[in-house]
Amino acid sequence: GARCRGVILTDGTTIRARKGVVSNVPLWNMARLLKDSVDSTTATTTTGAIGRAVQKIVQQADKMEMTGSFMHLHLGIPADGLPEDLECHHSVMDLSKDTTGEQNLVIISIPTVFDPSLAPKGYHIVHAYTAANDNFQDWLPFLQNEQEQQHDDDDDDDEDNNSFGRNVYARKDGYKEFKDKKARALWKAIEQVIPDIRERAERPGAIQLVASPLTHRRYVSRAGGTFGPAPPEGKDIWELSSALTPIKGLLACGDTCFPGIGLPGVAASGTIAANTLASIPAHLDLI
Repeated sequence: GARCRGVILTDGTTIRARKGVVSNVPLWNMARLLKDSVDSTTATTTTGAIGRAVQKIVQQADKMEMTGSFMHLHLGIPADGLPEDLECHHSVMDLSKDTTGEQNLVIISIPTVFDPSLAPKGYHIVHAYTAANDNFQDWLPFLQNEQEQQHDDDDDDDEDNNSFGRNVYARKDGYKEFKDKKARALWKAIEQVIPDIRERAERPGAIQLVASPLTHRRYVSRAGGTFGPAPPEGKDIWELSSALTPIKGLLACGDTCFPGIGLPGVAASGTIAANTLASIPAHLDLI
């Protein structure tokens, strides 16, 4: 049957696995990596046990629903005149609308409330984002070509994510204007907390950076710029796989595995993968 025996790095280096390989890439990315690996081998392999196992993972990825994506607003603003008891965390939502509606819920954090050393003296950091409720499809016209629209990750792994070549979309006509339009919801939400936020953001020394779902996809290598898996249509709970995959010796962890999204869930999934690799005697020794 199909078995994972190690990994090949982008520079061609092969690392052999003694027990197995634990992958923390999302299921969608794993499916793409495996499919590309199989496609580059012989037709015999593709139609054999490896090909069948990879096809199962591809089918799992195709069936898994995604949450929406994000707009981000990163600010560095003068802190003078702001309340001493300014809170760090805020959620802004129009309760008359669908709570899951596009751009309805905006999350705001001001980490310098807890740790002023994170910014120069006299400044606050503000981060606001739409809570996985932006539609990635709206941004597809700005992708470079049809291949990019089909595959949500870049093929040139030799370039850093911050390099000029990685953000071709940002130089497309209309991109900045559309990004600014989509960022209005973030500015309006922050104004509920800091009414003069726009004026503060224009002062000398202030910083304002707007990031789109394409930026999010680019820096965190997320298919569709997604936050993570969503419950299947018509259901209220997730259907997530375990650490085991159809390929023996290849285990998975991360938010597309049980128990799911969030730092505690992701950490738990890594523990589950490690426990799965450990032998029964090793477990008994810990009791």
